[in-house]
Amino acid sequence: MTTTSEYLLGHTATEQERLLQQAAILRNWTSEFFRAAGLQARMRILDVGSGMGDVAMLAAEFGAQVTGIDSDAAVVQRARSRVAAHGLADQIDLIHADIFTFRPAGVFDAVIGRYILPHVIDPAGAVRHMAGLVRSGGLIVLHEVDFSEPIEPWPHAPLWDRTYRLLGESFRRMGKLPDAGRRLSRIFLDAGLPTPVLEARLPVCVGRGSYIYGWVAETVRSLLPVIEREGLGLAKDIGIDSLALRLESESVELGCQLMGPTQYGAWVIKP
Repeated sequence: MTTTSEYLLGHTATEQERLLQQAAILRNWTSEFFRAAGLQARMRILDVGSGMGDVAMLAAEFGAQVTGIDSDAAVVQRARSRVAAHGLADQIDLIHADIFTFRPAGVFDAVIGRYILPHVIDPAGAVRHMAGLVRSGGLIVLHEVDFSEPIEPWPHAPLWDRTYRLLGESFRRMGKLPDAGRRLSRIFLDAGLPTPVLEARLPVCVGRGSYIYGWVAETVRSLLPVIEREGLGLAKDIGIDSLALRLESESVELGCQLMGPTQYGAWVIKP
C-alpha cells in the first residue's frame, strides 16, 4: 500500500469541471447540514479545502465572512474568479495554503469542510488542527462521504458493482479512507473533541436521467491514472466515454434502484 498526500483525482481542467458538477449535486445536503449546525450571519468562517469555491459561497449565503484555503494554486485562482463573478469578493477571501501549515492571525467562529477527510493520511490530525483554529464555543462542521462499498441493489447490477468498487479500492490502495464519513464519530473523538451530532443522506436513482450515472463515471475518469498505476484496470477495458450510458442502460434494463455514496454531516461545539 502506498501512502501519499496527493489529491488522487488530479488537477486537470476535466477534474475542475467534475468538481463543479459535484458541487451542484451536493449543494442542498451541505446547506441542510450547515443550517442544522447553526451557521449564522456575521460569523468568521474558515473553509478548508475550498476547491472551486462552492462551499465558501454557500457559507457566504448565510451572511458569514469566509476565508477559504486550498493547496492547489490553480484551483484557488479559478475559484477567486468565480467568487468575483458572483459578487462575493468582499465576503470571501481565498488563500493558497495547506491545512497543516496554515497559521491565521486570529481564530474563527467556525471551521467547515466538505469531502476533506478521504484526501488526508491523518484524518484525526487534520480535524485536531482545524479545531485549533476555532475559538472556544465555536463550531467544527464537516460534510463527509462513504463510498467504500456499493450498497447492493436488487437485482444485482454487475457493471455498477465493478465500477463503484473501483472508487473505494483506488483510495484504499493509496492509504486513504473512502469510508471517512462512517468513521466521523471516532475521528472527532480521536481529535480530542466531544462526540459530534451526526446526520446522513442517501442518494438513490431509478430509471433514466439520474445524475448518479455521470457522477460515478466522471469520478472514475479522474481516477484513471491511479486505477491503471495500481493495476485495478485499464482505461481501454473500462470504456470511460460510454460508461455513464452503460450504467444507465443496465439499471433501466434490470429495473433496479441504485444507491449512491452515503452523505454524512457532523458538527460539534468546541469546548
